[in-house]
Amino acid sequence: MTQRIVPDGAADTAPAPERDRRELLRHGLALCGAAAAASSIPLLLSARDASAQDSGDAAILQSAINLEQVTVIAYDTALASGLLSPPALRVARRLRDHEQRHAATLTTALTDLGGTPPAAPKGVAAVDKVVKGLRDAKSQADLVEFLIELELIVVAAYNEAHAKLVETRLLQTCASITGSEGQHLVALRMLLGADPIPSAFETGKP
Repeated sequence: MTQRIVPDGAADTAPAPERDRRELLRHGLALCGAAAAASSIPLLLSARDASAQDSGDAAILQSAINLEQVTVIAYDTALASGLLSPPALRVARRLRDHEQRHAATLTTALTDLGGTPPAAPKGVAAVDKVVKGLRDAKSQADLVEFLIELELIVVAAYNEAHAKLVETRLLQTCASITGSEGQHLVALRMLLGADPIPSAFETGKP
């Protein structure tokens, strides 16, 4: 699923896929679960600190890119674990590709603003800075539950970004990506046999 920046303009003039994603966002993204508190997440704190220092949209994009890259590492680790069934592998590969595209889209947006992309995080240690537990996964269920928790943190980060971003086109891009993350949560819950839409309004835990 390709993510792209939508030019400035009235909401009802956006292409149908963008309207659909924003509609998904309005209906709560079909998300549920216990997200880690934002105050305990360094990447979310860095986004808040950047905003407080009037660093602007570029600093928020840098934090979002870092978080997307960390999420790619988590999916790569899950894919290499040997714990996932063939159906779960297919889902994880697709979601991993989405996260990589999100990072690429945000990097383009950042460079368009004249910003510098952050250095790429490396290894599971980078994931541990966001949420711990990936190393302890012993089964497919453990991995999927971990990925759900991580995706909830991602959603919380984007909701935080929505309140800080100024540029309309960046707000539209982040809304589109947030809709995609909501779809990821649905797919992951289905792997667990859980209710994919347990709550109408889930925005993560601030």
